[in-house]
Amino acid sequence: MCCVGFPTLGAAQTGTNTAKPASDKAASRIEEVTVTVGQDQLQTTSGSASIIDKAQIEAFDAVDLTSLLSQTPGVYIRQEDGYGLRPNIGLRGATSERSQKITLMEDGVLIAPAPYSAPAAYYLPNVNRMSMVEVFKGPSVVKYGPHTVGGAINLVTAPTPNEQEGKVEATLGSDNFQKYRVFYGDRIGQFSYWIDALHFGSDGFKSLDGGGDTGFERNDINAKVQWHSASDSRFYQEIQVKLGYADETSQETYLGLTDDDFAASPSRRYAASALDEFDSEHSQIHIFHFIDLGSGWNLTTRAYHNEYQRAWFKFDGFTDENATAAALVLAQPQDFGTELALIRGQANSNGSSEWIDITDFDRSYGSNGVAFDLRKTIAAGDVTHNLEAGLRLHHDYVERDHQPYAYAMVDGNLVPVSTSVDKETLNEWETDAVAVFINDTIEWQKWKIDLGLRVESIDGTAEDKLAGTTASNTQDVVLPGVGVYYQFSQAVGLLAGINKGFSPASPGAADDVDPEESLNLEYGVRYKKGALNAEVIGFFSQYDNLLGRCRVSDPGCVAGEEFNGGDIEVGGFEFTGQYVASLGGNLQLPIDVVYTYTESAFQSSFLSSFSQWNPGYFEGVSRSIRQGDELPYLPEHQLRLQAGVTGLNWQAQLAVKHISEMREVPGYGSYEDGTSTEALTTVDLSIGYDITEQLAVKLIAENLTDEQEIVSRRPFGARSNLPRQFKAGVSYTF
Repeated sequence: MCCVGFPTLGAAQTGTNTAKPASDKAASRIEEVTVTVGQDQLQTTSGSASIIDKAQIEAFDAVDLTSLLSQTPGVYIRQEDGYGLRPNIGLRGATSERSQKITLMEDGVLIAPAPYSAPAAYYLPNVNRMSMVEVFKGPSVVKYGPHTVGGAINLVTAPTPNEQEGKVEATLGSDNFQKYRVFYGDRIGQFSYWIDALHFGSDGFKSLDGGGDTGFERNDINAKVQWHSASDSRFYQEIQVKLGYADETSQETYLGLTDDDFAASPSRRYAASALDEFDSEHSQIHIFHFIDLGSGWNLTTRAYHNEYQRAWFKFDGFTDENATAAALVLAQPQDFGTELALIRGQANSNGSSEWIDITDFDRSYGSNGVAFDLRKTIAAGDVTHNLEAGLRLHHDYVERDHQPYAYAMVDGNLVPVSTSVDKETLNEWETDAVAVFINDTIEWQKWKIDLGLRVESIDGTAEDKLAGTTASNTQDVVLPGVGVYYQFSQAVGLLAGINKGFSPASPGAADDVDPEESLNLEYGVRYKKGALNAEVIGFFSQYDNLLGRCRVSDPGCVAGEEFNGGDIEVGGFEFTGQYVASLGGNLQLPIDVVYTYTESAFQSSFLSSFSQWNPGYFEGVSRSIRQGDELPYLPEHQLRLQAGVTGLNWQAQLAVKHISEMREVPGYGSYEDGTSTEALTTVDLSIGYDITEQLAVKLIAENLTDEQEIVSRRPFGARSNLPRQFKAGVSYTF
């Protein structure tokens, strides 16, 4: 046994008002069903959820989703590049590795590149253009999927306006950070629309040995057009079309530092990463349709098509098949002096055994589908049933074309070698999935009960074009969930819930690999009176068949290969509190506290060939996981405290974030140097001033005390969080 806790902050799905809009400028019904949870319903929902609204996104001009998510409990982040370009997000113990165990959505549509075939989220929408972020855990996640072991995140775009509106923003900062955004929307008769263009980038905070760029650039342009029928139509309807394009070029790498080099210069980058570059393009079309069928029935249809191409040309070790893994070289530099000198560019390659592997990890992804959501509210006496049923037909795929190239290190520069290297990976995986859910939210006096059931049927095919082989698998699962809320008094509410979680195996999984399943419990109390709002929720999850996926940086396995890790128990509690004190006049003092306590344990001892579960990974030996070992990259304590002062036309906010030390390999007892990260505390400051009703300026300091620690040693060596950054921004609204 491992953990006992108290489950988080509240919200689940809500019923929808079925009355027709009173005028052409009434609120959009599509927007109502896209925003699954409203702020007003958070206090009385029967499951866990949190909302990060537009004001919170704008407070620190967030461009990094991982930093923004620190405002919600039960979320775990493993930092990688400092800017959050490719987030590693976990929820309630689900592994954070490339956010592959959570369901990621934009406006309720699956948005990860291939959520079934290859769930690693190398793409996420830019959070700076969102109007809201919803985070779901516990029974409230039953209607989403496919990944429900931990939870789901829904990024919500801006609604189309009821009248002309626009905004122009510009922000400049440290390391030549630049962000520009233009938004414009209007309503013309029964049509409304907006266009949103965003660009941001930086020269990067790292210094490459020998000189060179370590920064990034992102571009994002989106448009939304909506039509609604006349308000007196027999069957009121809305149609919405959303188009989007995004691209990125970043000089990012998997290569970190030795611990000693990190201590001397945490922002250093080795010469072997000089050619590393990530290029990507994403395009999407989402079409939504809403119709009020009368008699309390309404139907929402979502059709979607997403495409994503990425090529990551980056350091991947050495071409010699007997070469030592790069991670081991950096973990034990005293034993691999020659290899380390080559990586640093301090020695020249002497023959083919010392050539450096720079691989082009080229991939194409796609996903498309259609989803139907039927709703009806039935009132019978003092009992109300908010019924919802959904059907989703989904297809996605990934095509991998990984081509290694050999380079020699010559006088600190990488020189291509005119010798071919066998192709590393050439495959195509695809999945067809049918998902059905039904949910009944029953309201009776002081009670609210959610009864949910999700059923999925998943068919996957994996073709290895180099080996000339094809494999397939089928997974069928039934996922029930129950959540209960009781309004104990005017100020106090109680909640409890239980649900079965699921994370499917990929099309390339071996016959002896099972999908991951979990039993999730939560229970807690909410309090709201006057200016004080607080919640404590305990959670406990029992994972069966823990599923691990091999990444290209993991030694001894093929990219996409999967492994089972037996049973895991994860538990703890989450606390969220808000209080707004009045200081007299126009002055207010808002205070927000978010805290998460977590513990975990493997429930059996075993030896796994999967490197992420090898306690001896950084020592170059294979060690067995012991019963009671804790999961890696799961901090015991996470705390965020934010306090502010707001006046008539100005506001100042200070946020302190603390993450306790984390294991990087399974283990228990004391934290050991070289296999764990240090505790990290950072301070952010934001000061805004409204010059006029339309013109505003803002000053932001991130990591004000300039704390830099090792936040991860995966994939290859020690990596740092973002150092101190200053930003100044101006915005004009019209």
